[in-house]
Amino acid sequence: MKEEGRRDIAFLGFRGGPGGISNVMLNLMNSCARLGFSVDLLLNNPDIPELARVDRGIRRVRLGRATGLPSSRRLAAYLSEARPKAILTNRERANRALALALRMSSHRPKVVFRVGMPVSTALERRGPLKRRLRQWSMKAAYGAADLVIANSHKVAEDLVRWIGVDQGRIEVLPNPTVSPDLKTLASDECGHPWFALGEPVILGIGRLARQKDFHTLIRAFHTVVQRRPARLVILGEGKERSALEGLVRSLGLEERVDMPGFVSNPFSYLSRASLFVLSSAWEGSPNVLIEALAVGTPVVSTDCPSGPREILQDGRFGPLVEVGDVSGMAGAMERMLASPVSKELLKAAAAPFQALEATRRYLEVIGLYHG
Repeated sequence: MKEEGRRDIAFLGFRGGPGGISNVMLNLMNSCARLGFSVDLLLNNPDIPELARVDRGIRRVRLGRATGLPSSRRLAAYLSEARPKAILTNRERANRALALALRMSSHRPKVVFRVGMPVSTALERRGPLKRRLRQWSMKAAYGAADLVIANSHKVAEDLVRWIGVDQGRIEVLPNPTVSPDLKTLASDECGHPWFALGEPVILGIGRLARQKDFHTLIRAFHTVVQRRPARLVILGEGKERSALEGLVRSLGLEERVDMPGFVSNPFSYLSRASLFVLSSAWEGSPNVLIEALAVGTPVVSTDCPSGPREILQDGRFGPLVEVGDVSGMAGAMERMLASPVSKELLKAAAAPFQALEATRRYLEVIGLYHG
């Protein structure tokens, strides 16, 4: 039974933007509202296009300036007034702001930090001094958390190893990735002419950035088309566009590779692709890999830290190849084009990531949902 005037759960740290983390948080918040919980979205910057996708039943609370950290005093005042039963953050800056606000608030909710990327990814790229300072600030913030939700076992292991979070405070839960409207979006008109040519279309999706390692995908594709007809479409935008376009030209693939940039509905491409390839050097729990399974598209993935091996269950639902292995990726792509995994099996693999079911698991471990 709800307590009069008291909110069930508040979300801090949502910034919107294209990409997996924005979609996961939208699915999580919206699913909480659909399950009948009172939800507050705490906003630092209200000028976020993705707010149009937020459930109308979610209350939006403006906290701070248009940029920078939310005012910890305003956050503390919100906690004292709304008295939410739980508050969930999903960014390190929000973690620090909340840890400070808790010291000034008359009310302490259950504090939940959600972590979607191995912390070693950020820490290992820093110099020794900056690494120690970052670790110190993270340890101080994580001390305020009652519960930490990690989206993969590698993420959880990193939290123990690098930050010293007690294993007993960590729960590993699947992302609420597969939204209820995914099927409708997947059936929308795609419009790209290559899907009507009768040749296999291989798809990559993500920022044109070093992390996604589309260089390896393009080189592997070059090997594939020496032996069979195929086409490659890479959706996304980023600072590596010119380098990738140069690689396409140098390999003579201008007629076989297209990079149309960001598209508003990538699922219409994903559902029509013959094969999806995740070529990343690192990930947290790659949502696009899960979405490919959910629409029944065969996949090939690098065995990068941290999520693909868990999602594909050690290769049961799609082959795993070493990061940067052009030959291995090409071979896996050819095998999957020749003998794809059944759509029914792939869709079954995505079942734990259905938004409502995954959100129930979140609410259960937080202590708000009891079946």
